[in-house]
Formats: sequence, C-alpha cells, structure tokens
Amino acid sequence: MEVLLTTPTIRGDLARWLKACRARLGELWRTQHKRRSLVIKETAGLGERRFVAVLQFERQRFLIGGSAGSVTLLAHLPEEETGERGQ
Repeated sequence: MEVLLTTPTIRGDLARWLKACRARLGELWRTQHKRRSLVIKETAGLGERRFVAVLQFERQRFLIGGSAGSVTLLAHLPEEETGERGQ
C-alpha cells in the first residue's frame, strides 16, 4: 500500500514535525552559542592557591586575581581585535 503525501493529515503531521524540529534546533544553537560567550583565555598559578587569569566575555577582556577565599578584578583590558593582523 502506497501512502501519498497529498493526504491532508500526513502533510499536516509532517509540517508540525518539521516545525518542532526547527524550533528544537534553534533552541540548541542558542544554548550552545550562549555557553561560548564566557571564556577563560589564560591562567597562571602564583603558588599558595593564588592565580591570575584573563577572562573574555564576548569581546571584553578582564584580568582577575584569585586566592582560596576571593576573586578580584585587577584590570579591564582592551577589547579583543576583530580581523586579522597584518604581517
């Protein structure tokens, strides 16, 4: 028995399924994109459970320092350059 996609019920079901898939894929893409907006670019240990790190949020960069009991903003660094540098 051959089922044709011209049947209104099958076309409607397929359209709803495709719409749900598109919505779910869009949601997954937005979730993945959000996860990448905050990145630890570099870290350096200073001993005795102390460190410095460069964090990047979108194009903004920050130098932070931390110890066992605190984290401190040390500097707001220049924004990351977009585009390639000339050699």
